[in-house]
Amino acid sequence: MPPKTEGTIGLNNYLQAKDKLTSLSWVETPTGPQTAIVWVAVCKIDGVERGRGTGAQKYVAKDNAANQAIAYLKSLE
Repeated sequence: MPPKTEGTIGLNNYLQAKDKLTSLSWVETPTGPQTAIVWVAVCKIDGVERGRGTGAQKYVAKDNAANQAIAYLKSLE
């Protein structure tokens, strides 16, 4: 079963609908020991951090960050 990525997909869809998809960028950093890596993903929109997430897999960290970014963007509506 492929991993769920509703957060990143939802963010991409949201930004595409607003014609702002090109403003999205990511910084992904592995931390911790090689045997227990924790990924930190930072979601930036127009170069400004709008979400930060962590997870044992990169996609989990990105989904967590994307969900924060979506919540922020929707709070502005």
